[in-house]
Parts: sequence; C-alpha cells; structure tokens
Amino acid sequence: MSVRTRFAITVATIVAVTAVLFAGLSIVALDRALRSGFEARLHSDAQAIATAVDVHHGRISLDPSDLRALGSLHADTPFAVYGADGAQIAGNRLPPSASRSGLQSASVLVKRGARTFGTVTVWQSGLWIGEFDRDAAIVSIAVGLLLIAFGIVASRRVARRVLAPVGEIASLAERIEGHDFSRRLRADGKDELGRLCASFDRMLDRLQSAFSRERRFVADASHELRAPLAVLRAETELALRRERTTDEYRAALASIAREAVRLEELIDELLAAARAEVDARQQQTLDASELVRHLGERVSPAAATRGMMVRVDAPDAVLAQANSSTLERALLAVVHNAIAYGRNDGTVRIRTSQVDGTVKIEVSDDGPGFSDDALVHATERFWRGDTARPRGGTGLGLSIARTIVEANRGSLELANAKEGGAVVTIQLAAA
Repeated sequence: MSVRTRFAITVATIVAVTAVLFAGLSIVALDRALRSGFEARLHSDAQAIATAVDVHHGRISLDPSDLRALGSLHADTPFAVYGADGAQIAGNRLPPSASRSGLQSASVLVKRGARTFGTVTVWQSGLWIGEFDRDAAIVSIAVGLLLIAFGIVASRRVARRVLAPVGEIASLAERIEGHDFSRRLRADGKDELGRLCASFDRMLDRLQSAFSRERRFVADASHELRAPLAVLRAETELALRRERTTDEYRAALASIAREAVRLEELIDELLAAARAEVDARQQQTLDASELVRHLGERVSPAAATRGMMVRVDAPDAVLAQANSSTLERALLAVVHNAIAYGRNDGTVRIRTSQVDGTVKIEVSDDGPGFSDDALVHATERFWRGDTARPRGGTGLGLSIARTIVEANRGSLELANAKEGGAVVTIQLAAA
C-alpha cells in the first residue's frame, strides 16, 4: 500500500471518527436540551393552571368561564384538575396507561398557604423529540458521508502535492541504483521536505564526488601498478630467453629490484592512506610547535644531502586538536615534497601560528613553486605535472597529506609566495 493511500485512509478515518463523535454528542446534547425544555414547559403550564383555579369553602371551584379561559390559554396542552380526594373535577380525561406510550406528564399541587386542595396534571406527546433525533441522525450521517468523501478527495490531492518530493526521491534512488548520479531534485521549498530534498542533493553530490574519486583512483592505481609489473615481466622474460653474462644478469636483477622497490613504495603509500583516514578519527590535543620541531630534526639529514637547511619558527605551546601520528605523516609528506622540489642549497621553512581559534602550519621553500596546473591538481592521487614532478615519486604524497588533514577536520592549501617558492598551509582547529 502506497504512502498516499495510507495517508488518504488515515485522513478519512479521522474525519469519520470526528464526524461520528461530533454528531453523536450533538444529538445527545440536543435530545437532553429538548426533553428538559419540554418537561419545564409542562411543569410551567401545570403551575399556571394550579394558580388560576379558584378555591371556595375548602374545595376547588371551576365555573364554565374559567374552563373556557384555561382551554384557550392551554389549547395544545390537555390537563385535568383533581380534588383532594382524587376525583377529577374538570379538564380532559387522562388516557389509560396502555395508550400513554410517548406521553409525558407533569403534576402540580393546588395549594393555598399550607393547605393542599387538589392536583393539576398536564400531559403531551413527546414523540416529536424522537422524530427530531432520527432526522438529526439522518442529516448527520449524510453530512458525515459528504465530509468523508471530501476528506478522501482532499487528502489524496494534498498527499499528491506534499509527497511529490518523496516520490521523486524514490524515483531518483531507483535511478541511482542504476549508477546514474547526474540527477538532482532541485527542490526550493523551505519546509521539512524542501530541506530533506536539499540534504539529499548534497548527499548525492558527495556520493558522486566519492565515486568519481574512487573510479579515478582505481584507474590511476591500476596504471601505476601496471607499469612496474610490465617492466618486471619484460626483464624476467628477456633474462630467461637465452644465456646471458653475469653483468647482464646483474643489470636485469637491478632493474627488477628497482621496480620491486617502486611497487613496495606504491603499496605502502596506498595502505598508509587507507590507515590514516581511520586513525585520524581518534583525535587529541597536541602541541603543533613541538611536533614541527621534532619533524625538523627528522628531515634535516635528508635536506642536507641537497645542501638545504630546515628552519623551524615555532612559538611555545600552539595547541591543536588532531591525531598526532597521522598529522606528523602528513607534515612529513609536505616537507619531503618541499625538499624534493626546492632549490639546491636553499631553505625549507616550517612555521606555526594561531589566529582566531585556528592553528596554521606553513611549509615553504625557495624553489620554482607550483605551476598553474599543480595549484589545482597537485593534491590529486597520482597526478604529475611537467614541472611539478621532475624527480618522479608515487604521486601520492600531497594527496595523502590532504586526505589526512581533512580527516582531522582541517584544510590544506597550495600557493606560491610573492618572492618565489611553494607554500603549503595546513589549518587545524585550535584545542
């Protein structure tokens, strides 16, 4: 059963129950009001007659003129006047008990002072009240049925209009199941469903981006892994094709070893990237200044091989909220990139600062800087530019660094300094 049908049934049920309760309570209230008013009127008529009769010499006395006056005043209400002994003195004869069905009566004592001289009884048929109740019930049923029909029609239209975005979401989800991520709801409503559609579109954007990155990663990884594997296979086949000299075997094995090292580096980088995203979720408070000082000591030997210096400008106690081990790996990748592409005999600078609740770690070099393409693509996996990657590498360093920083709820930005050289800025939340 669809949501629209359930919604229509629910609305129809609510309207029906409401109509039945309203009609039932209304009829009961009207019945009680009519019967109470009817009884009050009978009692008033009986009281008026009891007041109008004369009492002479201790007995009720009614002459013909009094009877005509009472008859004209109470033409629609039969009455009977009884003496103190119970004998009827005047008025109409009360129907026998067998024929009193539907009759309602009221009796009032004829009193003068403290003495009672007789009784006045009036009666009238109350069947009209039951007929009124039946007519009211019939009208209520007819009106209730009209309300239920109107409720069903209106609820289906409302459901069709209100639940239209839900149907679009369901259709869109079915199309997505067929791997079509290009469709969007584009809802502009400000209500709950509008916000749901907007959130659904944003989720689709993230899914499409994630799947695009995944497909690109798989394609790039397969390409990167295929190249060294092809070299390994070619070298092995050539070495086994015929007898070779010792030097030729050594050259082939050296080539195979280089490609094996490259494969190992590539696999290590991929595994590190996968682990880093998981480990980065376990954050703690760390001193960014202490971290970069320790990092400077680690990378100084590598920088010295190219005659470069590593300068650390880190004030005391710059506290950030991040995962220490993964952040250190990200910084290590950035600094190695600066050492690899900086100027020989140049300087790599690492600075830390804190501004408005944000901790900044800046790594800069005095090399040629990033190309225009590198500023856009250098943090993508396996990307290499003509000038940005002249010394090889896996193409994963800055990509892994960005992944780690974003997993630590931070950001990584690439830029070129005005005086020349590349600048990589990592921003983290201050502790």
